[in-house]
Formats: sequence, C-alpha cells, structure tokens
Amino acid sequence: MKILVICHDHPAFTDGGTEHAAHDLCRTLDARPGISARFLAASTSLTHPEVRPGSLHGIGRDLLLRTGAYDAFSMRRMDGTDWTGAVARVLETVEPDIVHLHGLDRIGAEIVPLIRRLRPAARLVLTLHDFQAICPADGLMLRRDGGLCTRPAADACRQCLPQIAVGAHALRKARLLAILDQIDAILAPSRDLRDRFVAWGLPAERIAVLPNAVAPLAPPAATARPRPNRFAYFGNLAPHKGVGVLLAAAADLAGRGADLRLALHGRLNHPAPEAEAAFAEGLAAAAPLARHLGPYDRDQVHGLMAEADWVVIPSLWYENAPLVALEAQRAGRPVICTAQGGLKELVRDGIDGLHVPRADPVALADRMEAVAADPALWARLSANLRPPPTLEDSARWHLDHYSRLTEVLPA
Repeated sequence: MKILVICHDHPAFTDGGTEHAAHDLCRTLDARPGISARFLAASTSLTHPEVRPGSLHGIGRDLLLRTGAYDAFSMRRMDGTDWTGAVARVLETVEPDIVHLHGLDRIGAEIVPLIRRLRPAARLVLTLHDFQAICPADGLMLRRDGGLCTRPAADACRQCLPQIAVGAHALRKARLLAILDQIDAILAPSRDLRDRFVAWGLPAERIAVLPNAVAPLAPPAATARPRPNRFAYFGNLAPHKGVGVLLAAAADLAGRGADLRLALHGRLNHPAPEAEAAFAEGLAAAAPLARHLGPYDRDQVHGLMAEADWVVIPSLWYENAPLVALEAQRAGRPVICTAQGGLKELVRDGIDGLHVPRADPVALADRMEAVAADPALWARLSANLRPPPTLEDSARWHLDHYSRLTEVLPA
C-alpha cells in the first residue's frame, strides 16, 4: 500500500501538535512491511529568494511545497500560483493508493478537488485537528468577549468578523461542505471535535474517532514527594492557551507566599505585540514563583515532565486532543486542566487528573495550593493514569481504516 500524508507545515519549521501527529504517523506507517508512506508539507518557511510558491523541495524522504499568501476566511491560497504541476509530480512520484490530509488550512481546500482530478483512483482521508473549517476567526471558536462560541452560524460569526457580509459566511460554509463531501473518510481525534462538526453540518456517520498517539517511553518512578509542589506548563504560550490565566494564578499564589514553583516551557508562536507584552507583564508579576525556561526540543519533554509533579493545561478554547496531555500521561504526571473540548475526554476529573473552571485564576490558584500539600492525592491520581495510545496502535488503526477504502492491502 502506498500512502501520501499531507500537512500544512513540517515539524522542522512549526513545532505544533498537528505537524508532529501527521509526521509521526507517516514515519510509523513507512516502517511497516508492505507499506510505503511519504510526507508532503506545504510550508511558508522556505524563504530563500529563489524559492517560489509552487516549487517542490525536500528534507530527506519528505517533500516540501512552498506556499504563499493564504486567506483564512475562504481557506484558499491567494498567491496566484498554479499548483497543478507540482502536485501532479508528487502524485506521479508516490503513486498513492491513499492520500491522507491533516487539515486544509494554509494548504487550501481546493487541493481536494485537485487531487480528485489528478489521481481519481486514490482514496482521500482527512483528519480534522481543529475548527478552521467551522470558525473563520482563526478556528478558535472564541467570541470577541473571550467567551466560548457554542454554535457558529452566519449571524454569530459576523459578530467577530463584522466586515464580512452574512451571505459570505453562508456561501463559505456551503463551499466547504461540498469540498468535504469529496473526502472518502473523515477522522477526528476526539469525540468533542466530531460532535461539533456534526452540529455544523457533517453527517455523523462520516466521521470516525481515532485518538492521537505518542511514542512509548517508560514513565519515571512514581514516588510521591512530601510536597508535590512543582507545576509545569508545556507548549505554545499564546493567549488562547490560557497562559494569562495561569500567570495570574501564579501571581496570586506569590502574593499568598505559597510554597510552590511553576515552570513554563515553550515559546510564543507568531506573537502579536500585545500578546508578547501581556506575557512579559504577567511573568514579572508572578516572579519569582513562576519562571519561563524557554522553548524545548521534543525529545526533552519526557525528562522535563519528570522534573514536575503536575502538568497544567489551562486552555480557554476547545482543545481537541493535545499531545501535551498524552505526553504527561506517558510521563506519569497528573494533569490539571480546564474541562472543555477533548481535554475532558483525556483527563478524568478526580480519577487521573483534575478539572478547574475556565478563565478563573483564583480557582486555579486555590487548586494548585491545595494539591501541593496533598501527596496522597498525587499518588492516587498518578496510580490511575492510563498509558496513552502508542504510534504503533495508531498505525494499526489507520491501516484498518485505509483497508476499508481500497482493495490494496498491506502484505
């Protein structure tokens, strides 16, 4: 079986969960007997003057397609480049039986009918990693007042994008649903994401839930310390991840003289100046209790989590199935998180982790202070942690789905 995995960027350039999930799957599939899998990333990070939009490049066996301007509302590329020749060369080289897309943002939704036309025999699979198709405001499903958007509709979307007519929102949705109708199988890493796409208009029977996975690693020794007071945050330090709430909680705790520590690992990806300033101000207010230790390599995360007692995920948006939660479970570290999106599926409140109210720094501070003084709770939650799905599990599940779509079976 020949498989082409397509993602909107490469993990060498963008350290995001979608990029890693797609690339990990491709590498694991390619290592299996009878399977050939290639990775195609559409990247804006190739910035050499001679690198033009629509040109093909490579990193080892991986293929890179240089992209240009992209319009998030229409989910169309706006660089004016005809990709037909480049995509045709990739399809002729790989000769895929399966083309597996991981999202459509930045690639452009028009790649679906293009692949259909150039490789009609191939089966198309799409994994939905976010809400870009549903929400034209960065796919975050957050209202302008910071609240959660529960049911996007043309009139509601106009509150965030008032410059765009109601009719344009309706046309956008109709176009995207028509394009998604050309996909043979749609996958979602969480039930929550599936349910939101069903509410948006996709038939429930068209979306299967297939969880994200991580490489298996032995967890550190689960020895309860007298005070499990080391907390850590991992990932993008963007506002929608709730970092501002976490820093406000840390500042509150510092004011109380609480005996605990918070380490923040990560970077602000593509920060707006105001987000960068807010982070710096929040960090200063939380010092010395909170420290920003900067970005980390992915192969460091297991060791860094071993240096913490708790991993905090205070997200404000509907997290899908964050790899950080799976990495924490793999490391034997309970997660303290907000209970929306796929997080409430991954973290069982009071069983192997703890839920806290959304956007409530006082409640988060209270919870952190309480658990730091409760080693018995830490020991119980840690003992109940389930091992997350492995990459081999994920490869097996995906091959099962692929085999239902094509008569070409792995040897």
